[in-house]
Amino acid sequence: MNKSTLGFLETYGFVGAVEGLDTALKSANVELVSCEFVTGGIVTVIITGDVASVKAAIESACTAIERVGTLRNAHVIARADNEVLNIFNKKEESKEESKEESKEESKSNDIDKDEKETKYEEKENDEKNQPIGIEQLMKMSKEELEALKVQELRTLARKLKEEHKLSLTKKQIKFSKKDQLIEAILNEQ
Repeated sequence: MNKSTLGFLETYGFVGAVEGLDTALKSANVELVSCEFVTGGIVTVIITGDVASVKAAIESACTAIERVGTLRNAHVIARADNEVLNIFNKKEESKEESKEESKEESKSNDIDKDEKETKYEEKENDEKNQPIGIEQLMKMSKEELEALKVQELRTLARKLKEEHKLSLTKKQIKFSKKDQLIEAILNEQ
């Protein structure tokens, strides 16, 4: 397939763009080049293929998008110059490079993060030495409970639930906010 022809569909909103793209890809032998999100909810879909296929795909896509009511503009560039095509090739290359760079960065960040978490956990374990027991929990003031993280409060609330000392259900514990958990624990004291 000669991929020198470009077709553009510009819509208001993502739904119209997807509807148009789906119709274009099904109606002719074309391929998606990119989907660009412009400001103000404008989405531009770019397809490629031979001249007749792109024209047919754009016409059928316009009809489908008009049913949704969000067509803004459509255009076909027949046999685009190589410099125009290079714009999209460079964009794809830069996306691939940035993906590779982000993978490398995330690997190094994961290692750094693991080291920091390990150090934090060791420090936290040294400070606390032992997890908070039910007896300690029942003696804690509101300020001490507020100093705990929501995850810690949920863990403690589950312990209280196991001992039948908390009226919240498991689902309520899971979805309760910090204030709600503190209130429920204080009510059981």
